[in-house]
Amino acid sequence: MWVLISAALLLSLTERSTCDTLAAPPKASPWTITFSPAEITAEKGLCAVISCTFTHPDNIKPTAAIWFKCPASGKCDQDKNIMFHSETPSKAQKGYKQRVSLLETDLTKKNCSVIINDIRENDAGEYQFRLHSLYTYPKKVNIAVSALTQKPSVLTPALTEGEPATLTCTAPGMCSGTPPNITWRWRGTGDNITELRDNITIQERENLTTMTTTHFSTLTFTPSAEHHNMMVTCQVTFQKNFQIEETVTLNVTYVKDPQITGNEMVKEDGTLDLTCSVDSYPPSDITWSKNGTSAPLQNYTENATLTISNVTREHSGEYVCTVQHLNRTMTASTVVTVMYLPVILPGSGCVDQAEVMTCVCVSQGVPSPLIVWPLLELNTERCSLTTSVLGSSVYSTISVPVGNHNNTTVECVSRNVVGVVREKLQVTQNKSQEKQRGCGNAVLPWTIAGVSLSVTVALLIYLSKNAYIRMQGMNVKPKEEESTYISLDKKYTSQEEYEVIARRPR
Repeated sequence: MWVLISAALLLSLTERSTCDTLAAPPKASPWTITFSPAEITAEKGLCAVISCTFTHPDNIKPTAAIWFKCPASGKCDQDKNIMFHSETPSKAQKGYKQRVSLLETDLTKKNCSVIINDIRENDAGEYQFRLHSLYTYPKKVNIAVSALTQKPSVLTPALTEGEPATLTCTAPGMCSGTPPNITWRWRGTGDNITELRDNITIQERENLTTMTTTHFSTLTFTPSAEHHNMMVTCQVTFQKNFQIEETVTLNVTYVKDPQITGNEMVKEDGTLDLTCSVDSYPPSDITWSKNGTSAPLQNYTENATLTISNVTREHSGEYVCTVQHLNRTMTASTVVTVMYLPVILPGSGCVDQAEVMTCVCVSQGVPSPLIVWPLLELNTERCSLTTSVLGSSVYSTISVPVGNHNNTTVECVSRNVVGVVREKLQVTQNKSQEKQRGCGNAVLPWTIAGVSLSVTVALLIYLSKNAYIRMQGMNVKPKEEESTYISLDKKYTSQEEYEVIARRPR
């Protein structure tokens, strides 16, 4: 019985001992390595960072870090496969020399991270780390190499015409390898400028896991309206083989002086078309107004067309185009003239006295009409013709000797570009005055527009002589002709007095 009990106790102790042995955790290895990430993808021409940390026994002091590039087959940790040796750099393979460096040179910090610059296609594969000649960590990290797809970054500030600005192109990768070549190109309307500037600046940033270098180029210029909508390309070349570029379109704030086009002369009952154009960015607000009052059109494009149908004489005047571009206001104006057919005004007529007939014809129209006298064609012996313009009215006076006034018909013909009007003038006989031969003094009994014709004619005679000569087909300057005038009012008795009057503003 005691034998059975002893056997049972022994079996129980044996099973407990076995359970205690299985439950004990395994002893951790002092040699560990951690990669973050375990798989790395790098683009050609840029760089790859193998980020890793390691552990080792406390009684070990690391003195050298060795990295191997594993072959497709065979052992990795062999001298012929060394791609980096911190203690003896000459042991590294030729293709890796000066391309690989530790991010932390103090190995006591247990950081084994390395950066491989100027990545090539044959850099793809597995890599293994060894701490001096003590221990090769079995865990490996893999690098995959892909085509260069990253693009440079082009920073474009706000551009205003006439204000210097700087464009900045930053190369991708931020690696400390061979500096890339950065060039600028304009591309406008048919214009190509291959290289403008290659001004590379390097900035370095450093922390525990990475040390990167930024390569960028600046282009400084003074923008103008011609630069608006131009395309600027920044091209970055790595290792003379891998090229990437980025193109941006420039937006330049500018405004040109407004321009008004259209016919400023329009016939009555016609159509007025005026267009105000302004070249600007962003587009300007355009407002039309007439004589300081609001006109019927307000347009918010770069071309504002003002159209008025069936124009009347009241549409004549100054039209103002106001352009509002951001905080700047500009104006342009034009004067519109409405043309209409001449009208022979009441008060036109003739006086016959002492065998001298004096006739006055007053016509109004736009443009100023020309007045001709068919009577002059019948009388070779003429005395005088005077013409004067006052606003839209034309005053014309003739004085001719007539023998038999009963058979004389006097017609005034007035014309401009719109048309021609004719009117036969009434002849009034004045027998109360003393008869005189040829040209002489005469007083007209009516007034025109509130001004005595006798005075008006006297004021106009000297001014009209040259116009009369031109009408007869002659080309004689006033200073070369003999001064001819008649006095219809004894108040003016000399040529000097006429000249003074003629110089007064009309």
